Amino acid sequence: MVRGLKQELQLNSNTDFLSDALALFHWAVAERRRGHRIFSVTATGERKELLLPRLERVAPELSLPRVEISWTARELESLAALVSREAPPPTETLLRAMRG
Repeated sequence: MVRGLKQELQLNSNTDFLSDALALFHWAVAERRRGHRIFSVTATGERKELLLPRLERVAPELSLPRVEISWTARELESLAALVSREAPPPTETLLRAMRG
């Protein structure tokens, strides 16, 4: 495979091949680390994403949009009371669904 790629890219030495391969991989790692996704795009606009498990290891965790909620004191008290209650027993429908 290396020989074929070297020939296709007209590279004569393993050093040149490895240098180019490392530069490409370094770029891909940097892009994923920034949260960027890597695609190839055909002339017709069809996109195909490059997915390599090793690259995904450096990708940042999915960042969810941040939403600011302005709670009133009464709403916060109501929420605190709701989450402090003991959970009700599961319904028969839930139990059936959990059994499968």
